[in-house]
Amino acid sequence: MILTVTPNPAIDWTVTTDTFAFDAVNVATESTREASGKGINVSVALRRNGVPTRALFPAGGGTGVFMREQLAGMGVDAVVVPSGAEVRTNITLRVPGHAGTKINEPGAPLGEDLAQRLIDAVRVVLSEALAASDGVTTLALCGSLPPGAPEGFHPALVRLGRELGAAVVVDASGEVLSRALAAGPGLVKPNVHELAAETGRELRTVGDVVDAAREVLTRGSGAVLASLGADGMVYVDAGHALHGWARDVRVLNTVGAGDASLAGFLAARDGGAEPAGCLASAILYASSAVGHTTTLFDVDPELRDRITVTDAPDTTRPLSEPAKG
Repeated sequence: MILTVTPNPAIDWTVTTDTFAFDAVNVATESTREASGKGINVSVALRRNGVPTRALFPAGGGTGVFMREQLAGMGVDAVVVPSGAEVRTNITLRVPGHAGTKINEPGAPLGEDLAQRLIDAVRVVLSEALAASDGVTTLALCGSLPPGAPEGFHPALVRLGRELGAAVVVDASGEVLSRALAAGPGLVKPNVHELAAETGRELRTVGDVVDAAREVLTRGSGAVLASLGADGMVYVDAGHALHGWARDVRVLNTVGAGDASLAGFLAARDGGAEPAGCLASAILYASSAVGHTTTLFDVDPELRDRITVTDAPDTTRPLSEPAKG
């Protein structure tokens, strides 16, 4: 079972227009609202593809009710910790010819009391899951922290997961990622820009990414899963350095592709796959996701034949989207 924790959940409001102009009235051709936030997105993708999961997050008010009802309608088991505050709204503007423009609210403050109640809730849910499971139970800590969050929030959850015997995954960036690394998570999932920022390196080639990932291993993580956009993904642990990519993928919307890739990786690992199979699954999920206009997607099995994973990466291969630390 995979338990996702989203300390800063959101309602994703996606608005599509045929054209867009500032200082003018723009008419939407489509508008959708979805329960979201990185960990929630991961749980939704897992549930849609038959993988056991629970999504834990704080929420309150009418938007909290909306989140709970939406997830229930999708069959996602939600563990809602009452926050007394409305859930933020993130806006995505889709205009033909553009990948998507986002406007994200910061989220309701996460004070010491609520942070501790989230940690206590994770302990209860994770303990129950571990007691009922004869396989790997994963704790995935996903997304940004809202204002006021204690600096020790992620390290405390990483240590809790390790203490209880769960496989701990962190999908975060900046200082949140740095602090979590010191507690020793089993896997971190930065994108190429987050990896560059974490290591202070300039990443221009696949080899640069592999080297930066190896540096992150020395800082406490057991493995690194790095997403490179159109250049695929790299997975590095003590015994592997893998590069995978897909070809001829239709791209309609890149929002949520990183969450989809993590879901794919965890789904395969939950099923007992080796790292190469997990990486291929991550790319399959991400490639399926970008072909949809919202974050809701089903895996497209026809994409499997377009995915390549190698354990001998071409370290000189240039990145189409280099990153500076």
